[in-house]
Amino acid sequence: MPIETPSPLTTAVEALAAGRSLGAEAVRLAVGSILDGAAGDVETAAFLTALAVKGETGEELLGAVQAVRERMIAFESGREGCIDNCGTGGDGSRSVNVSTGAAVVVAACGVPVVKHGNRAASGRSGSSDVLQELGVAIDVDPAVQRRGLDELGVAFLFAPRFHPGLRGAAPIRRKLPFRTVFNLVGPLCNPASPSFQLVGVPVEAHAWRMAEVLSRTSTIRRAVVVRGLDGLDEVTLADRTEVLVVEDGRIDRLTWSPADLGLPETGTRGLIVDGPLQSANMLRATFEGEGGPTRAYILANAAAAIWTAEGGDLRAAVARAAEALDSGRAVAILNRWGAIGREAS
Repeated sequence: MPIETPSPLTTAVEALAAGRSLGAEAVRLAVGSILDGAAGDVETAAFLTALAVKGETGEELLGAVQAVRERMIAFESGREGCIDNCGTGGDGSRSVNVSTGAAVVVAACGVPVVKHGNRAASGRSGSSDVLQELGVAIDVDPAVQRRGLDELGVAFLFAPRFHPGLRGAAPIRRKLPFRTVFNLVGPLCNPASPSFQLVGVPVEAHAWRMAEVLSRTSTIRRAVVVRGLDGLDEVTLADRTEVLVVEDGRIDRLTWSPADLGLPETGTRGLIVDGPLQSANMLRATFEGEGGPTRAYILANAAAAIWTAEGGDLRAAVARAAEALDSGRAVAILNRWGAIGREAS
């Protein structure tokens, strides 16, 4: 009787259970079997649990990214020099969707944004949740997304539309009481493969792993991974921000303070929301001229995205973002973005 060869996923689980790290190829095959629907729920849960308990290496994260990117539906943006400012989330801050607001401001500054996101994985409001509350259609045909990008310089790529393989793993991920490797993979698998990326990560080890994978991603010209030393997965104004700059295969480390951005030290208490509706209301109030912490954090993170794509002076980027808000260009883009979706429907 022939001996049955263990599946790549079974082999991976056995190695992880023994405390051994995996190579990129082993993880690529294991994750590929999950995405292809060839793995059982128990095996999938065992793999994700064992990998999380051990802690993902850069090689393991790279293999998972390769598996997801091989199966994703590509989005042809038709634009050069696009940036994504998608983060991993998971900082537990329950804060307003700073990166979503910043994306609109960055577009208003003339830097094209192709934002990749999903519903809330943790916390109370994901990027797609708040965009829906702001009146933006999230699950639309690529032609509609390209229209927004061409006319306004911004598009939102709803992850489930472009990563159908991840749907099968979603119920298992929801049952696990911790974040998995897929939470790190998401920001590294934008279907538009943008040239520039600003990634917010709350955990130091994850930040370096993300930077390592970005340094080995051929489509990336420059990427910046930020981590607030107060635990925020954004540029913070309550403490210093660790900044990992990925360019030409190198990873350089910087530290930003609020003073480097020309902004006052600002705590995060005023950013807390109880859901997407409150987050949307706070963002819209900021676009319509309200001051306060939401505006300050949007300016800081919009400036970080502009700096990622264009370099230059951080304080000048903050001033540019402020002018985009104060001139009304940002709110005009937000309003027109919603109208484009309604016209398409």
